[in-house]
Amino acid sequence: MKRIVSLIVLVVLAISLSACWPGEIGITTTFNADGSGTRVIVVDIMDDSLSTTPIINPDDPAQTEGKGAVQNDKYITGGVEAIQTWLEENAPDFITVEAVITEGYHRYFTMTYDFDSFDDFLDKYEQLVNLSPTLSWDDFSEAERPTLEITGGFKKTVTFKETKEILAASYDWAVDGIWTDIYDEADLAGWVTKADISVLANYTVNIGEETLEELRYYDAAAADGDTNTGKVIFVVSEDFELSGEFTNVALIAIVSVGALAVIGGAVFFVLKLKK
Repeated sequence: MKRIVSLIVLVVLAISLSACWPGEIGITTTFNADGSGTRVIVVDIMDDSLSTTPIINPDDPAQTEGKGAVQNDKYITGGVEAIQTWLEENAPDFITVEAVITEGYHRYFTMTYDFDSFDDFLDKYEQLVNLSPTLSWDDFSEAERPTLEITGGFKKTVTFKETKEILAASYDWAVDGIWTDIYDEADLAGWVTKADISVLANYTVNIGEETLEELRYYDAAAADGDTNTGKVIFVVSEDFELSGEFTNVALIAIVSVGALAVIGGAVFFVLKLKK
């Protein structure tokens, strides 16, 4: 029995001495007045192969809770940088996989795509959701899908709505693919699941001069387990909504031209009468 207990202690100790940290996903979407725009997806992964010293666990910045340094490189076949190759080989054609950016011990993997209209946005959104091996667009009702409403005359109000659930479904193809194809559980088998390797860390929407932003932060007072306090807080909202205004330049131009034509016609008529 003592031997079994000792083995369990050693396993727990090994797990505590090193920890994989999830890939932090950040999504920024910008809408124009006509519903066109751009979506940018950034995956931030701490790569211990880039650091000469242990990477301090973000949930334990004071290093008093024994959570251990972050180790991600050993759990990806080919190392963290192999994620870039996987994305380039597996992302759909309408997505541009940008060159990886390295800053300190962070690797930033960026994917972008443009959409010509909101219908185009929905079409690409549907394709992404359907790439998931376990989810499909039809799993979500009309009310659960993203919406964009454009109202107003001289001032156009653009309102975008989206849920965290369907947003996660739109990038599940990448999370599942990396988990299935190149993630190596190694000594974390049974301790880490697909759900543990990524997290929605940052969310931003821009419409006109308005911005909705929810960014990761460290909360020293947040409960972390039964005894620890202090942890990183990621995106907690389940629903997102933002409205922004645009000046309807086209409508103003049309009305102005029409007004000038009416005025010009009236002046011509008056001059005609004076003759």
